[in-house]
Amino acid sequence: MNLLIDFIPFQTQGGYGGAASFAKAVYDELFATRNTGMQVMAAYDATLPTEGRFDCHQLASQWGIPLVDISTKPLAEVISSHAVDTFFIAIGQFYAPYDLRDIKCKVIMFIHDIFDVERCDNRIDLMLSDKFNESSLQYAKRLFNLWSGRWQRQQRKRYEQVIQLFSAANTIPYTVSEYSRSALEYYFPQCANKIRICYSPLKNQEKPAPIEHPKLAQLVQSGKPYLLMLAANRIYKNPSTVVKVFRKLQEEHPDLHLLTLKYGKSTSPRHIDIDYLSDADLEHAYKHAYALVFGSFFEGFGYPPIEAARHGTPTVASNVTSIPEILGDAGIYFSPFYPADLYRALKLVLADRDTYAMKSSQRYEQICKRQKSDLNTLINEIGNKTTLPAL
Repeated sequence: MNLLIDFIPFQTQGGYGGAASFAKAVYDELFATRNTGMQVMAAYDATLPTEGRFDCHQLASQWGIPLVDISTKPLAEVISSHAVDTFFIAIGQFYAPYDLRDIKCKVIMFIHDIFDVERCDNRIDLMLSDKFNESSLQYAKRLFNLWSGRWQRQQRKRYEQVIQLFSAANTIPYTVSEYSRSALEYYFPQCANKIRICYSPLKNQEKPAPIEHPKLAQLVQSGKPYLLMLAANRIYKNPSTVVKVFRKLQEEHPDLHLLTLKYGKSTSPRHIDIDYLSDADLEHAYKHAYALVFGSFFEGFGYPPIEAARHGTPTVASNVTSIPEILGDAGIYFSPFYPADLYRALKLVLADRDTYAMKSSQRYEQICKRQKSDLNTLINEIGNKTTLPAL
């Protein structure tokens, strides 16, 4: 059996974010259980960077597989010339720039979310701004893209081929949550009744090591309680509400700190912003945080709450899209549209952290069982050559 796997997530946005973490976790398991009859190749784009959080050449060498450049020919030609039996696409959206026509082999394809489609419909950008960290020009640009229909036209073009392949007879379509499946079926009804769900597996935990980042080390060594927020440079993660509410809370809790990742600035002496943390340091940040604040307006799955729960760290989370599905009763929920509701939720965890820490640990055990089961099913599907009807 000849299997072509997807390395494009490691090349997109430097390999940072949930897309690359998902692909790495799947491939770690695939190569740990790989049978001798499976010949594996990796699709990559020679015009994109190959070195980032994950090095494509290093991974290919580690796993003993060749890289196949998909930048110069239609994918159907690449697949035919390499006699590919199964093509695994970890992140379908990333394949919009490529020619996906006439692919005849078995395809296993994930679309994790369609927020870029949904935000054109729900017009959430009309409600979002960040006076602490967004210029008037950036705000005006977002509104122009929405009102002019530019975003909507872009997404219609972007998904035209992607959804055609996703819903094709030779494709087994996957997503990562019940919410994402419902959204895909709502906006693309041709996909209805076909989509399977595989909860995103967690990447392997880093081995314990001393904290490298001096700001994080100083904060942890101080013993001061801190709230943690990741990806604070993305307005859809709702950083402005988190920063605003923290400014109120610090008046009532003199020792409380806020640690943000990538916000770009500190808004007070007790707001610490860090541009980058290694995977090992991120584990330390989760472990020592008083709580994770996850105020996102949208998630297809949402890694951070489960990564925090691995250390028994509670999560104060928004109550929308997939987040309640993944966190279950371990979350302290709030509406991301109301700062006062986040204030209420944070006061709950500040008053009784131990109860929510216990719930987080319990939820971690529950979700891990589902993740492992789903991953095993997926790996078996990848290795099964004969699950599709003849074309």
